[in-house]
Amino acid sequence: MTRRRLQEQNQTLGLPPPPAVMNDVAPPRLDEDQKRQRIKAFLGGIYPHLDDDMFPKYLRDTMPREKLSVMDVWDLDKDVAYFWHIPKASGSTLKNIMNFCFDLKRAENTDGLPSMEFKRNNILNMDTTSPDGAALFTEKHRGRTFTVLRHPIEIAQSLFHYRKKAKWERTYRKDWNKITFADYAKSDNYIGNWVVHQLTGTMPWVQLTEEHLQQAKNVLKRKVFVGIADQMDETVRQLREYFGWQEKEPFCAFNYLHSNPSNTNPHPLIKRGSETWNVVAEKEKYDLALYHYALELFAGQREMIRMRKVYRDGTI
Repeated sequence: MTRRRLQEQNQTLGLPPPPAVMNDVAPPRLDEDQKRQRIKAFLGGIYPHLDDDMFPKYLRDTMPREKLSVMDVWDLDKDVAYFWHIPKASGSTLKNIMNFCFDLKRAENTDGLPSMEFKRNNILNMDTTSPDGAALFTEKHRGRTFTVLRHPIEIAQSLFHYRKKAKWERTYRKDWNKITFADYAKSDNYIGNWVVHQLTGTMPWVQLTEEHLQQAKNVLKRKVFVGIADQMDETVRQLREYFGWQEKEPFCAFNYLHSNPSNTNPHPLIKRGSETWNVVAEKEKYDLALYHYALELFAGQREMIRMRKVYRDGTI
């Protein structure tokens, strides 16, 4: 998995709560060994401090439920924007937009051992997946998480075709050139529901239940600002308003989205409703349910963004 944290400045936040879509349900209590295992798997291994309900303590809630005070707004200015990069979900394009259009700096391990030096434009060579990387998030230096989700069956197809040709990646699978996506989907090697596993800190081999899905929804609703890959213009608009990012040049983001998309991967598509589609849908049933829930959250965020200015200014 890819982890990205983007340093940004001059952020303010003041939004009303999203519409009630579900009831929050606390997960069952875990013993210490279970907690340690889940911490290592949570959001790809960012080593966060978790509370008893397995929520990251130092990632700020996405939508405050009360009007922010002056001190709250001051604290928000110090927040670190944390991009949870879901593979094959427009992440590379979004990173370029944040780098070249909004001049944001990000931390990632790009060149061997972490050196804490800027190896490329706006990219700090830092291992954010180690316990030391967790220092980015503290009680006085909180993070605000955002991500972009894509239809799980589209991701499954894209990843399969990408991994069988991407020789430069550690996940390259030469043997997949001898099989079709349908063969792969029907095999025992297919591992589904990646997003729910990540949000609940469960290992890939763990059998998921409705309780895992509920917990994933809770974390997504409370801690993650949601973008949708099929609606990237609106996603970028919402992120710009939510974080207060300033575009360096007019139409920069628009041009990246429509003229210069990054890391594209053309490949054959399976037909919706076909046998293979239905096989994958069953194996991805929890991620599919979470994706449709994310569409509801995304739609609700539009109203929150509209209310942002008047709410922050204290006029309501």
